[in-house]
Amino acid sequence: MLCPFCGFEGNFLNGKCTRCNYSIVEAGAGSSYNVAATHALLPSNTKSRSNSQSSHEERTLWEGATHGGTQPSDPGLHELSNLYRLMRGDTLFHGRYRLLGQITLPETQWGQGAAWSAIDKQASHLQIVIREIIVPQEMAKTSSVYQVASDVAKRLQNLGQYTGFPKVIDLFNDRGAYFIVLLNPEGETLASLLERQSGALPESMVAEYGYQLCGLLSVLENLQPPIVHGSINPETIIISEEGRSVSLIHFPLFRPKMPSASTEKVLSGYYAPEQLRGELSPSSDLYALAATMHHTITGYNPCGRMSSFHPPVRRLNPAVTVQMERILVRQLSLSKLQRFAHPSEMQQDLAVLVESYLDSIGSESPMSVANSVSLSESQLREFREQAWNSTLLNMGVFAAICVILLVGVLLIIGLSVGK
Repeated sequence: MLCPFCGFEGNFLNGKCTRCNYSIVEAGAGSSYNVAATHALLPSNTKSRSNSQSSHEERTLWEGATHGGTQPSDPGLHELSNLYRLMRGDTLFHGRYRLLGQITLPETQWGQGAAWSAIDKQASHLQIVIREIIVPQEMAKTSSVYQVASDVAKRLQNLGQYTGFPKVIDLFNDRGAYFIVLLNPEGETLASLLERQSGALPESMVAEYGYQLCGLLSVLENLQPPIVHGSINPETIIISEEGRSVSLIHFPLFRPKMPSASTEKVLSGYYAPEQLRGELSPSSDLYALAATMHHTITGYNPCGRMSSFHPPVRRLNPAVTVQMERILVRQLSLSKLQRFAHPSEMQQDLAVLVESYLDSIGSESPMSVANSVSLSESQLREFREQAWNSTLLNMGVFAAICVILLVGVLLIIGLSVGK
């Protein structure tokens, strides 16, 4: 007999697979299946919000299933196991989770499975994120789908023990696919904050956010094996409701990959030059952080512009300090050898910068002070025009000097010939 869960071929013992403990349980007109051994996924110290949610978070139902779906070529709606499409209002896991809308994932995660915002109807309608797990074909050849999904959930669950990362709530099987349930940190995206600001954020705020994000990247770098996010940008950074702390969301389920299509969108933005060539490392995330800080402090959006080109910060926003410009210039270097070797090194430089703000404004937190670094979009545009006009003036002066020198040389040559 062939086990439909792990693929083991042999006799079932008491109706159960001797390899994975898979069993068939009749359920009315149809049948469901489960792994008899239940795995404890969540840490015992998880903070509960209600009795039903507490019991939900302290156990995870690991149900077995095979998954025959194909990977999508774009992040739009796609079929799971070629049987159906998930839509707004659909429910999963016996009606427990109701889908609210699909979430657009970064390009580097296309093909890893769709993501949905949803509510947990058994936990006071807690808003959550549900991600489908589509196992890469090369991994499915060597491991069971259950094992791969379990490993993904445990890896993200370990990461969720640290502040600033999504927390894993559940892993379940429904409609022939595995789904992981995440609780994202509360707040708004940095992209939303920038849109409301319509310009640049205060330098002190950007430095503080950068300092915290370097700490998060240090956590990712020190994990065994390290985790590379691959898509750090304003859309994947969450600012807390009070505006004092930051978090990261949209972590890849598997190794991030650049889309195969060489579109202008792919060849621009926040990606490190080596990442565009297929090389991925923790250094790529640190570069993306610096590119995000550059955008946040100047209002210069790198998307749709020349790839890996970030104009000098003080040319775009003269109110930025020299120290901040030096940090960003170093980390945005095209050469990895010229950048910070680790997030902790960049964090140290940002710590010194944050300390300088405290010295200048007293004991008050720089996050609560609206300093002169915060400029409107019209002011930034004026500064850029002034910088461009100054550049043109300098070029004109230089050209005039060259003409005068050339005329002088010609006169001297003419006098020499006349003699």
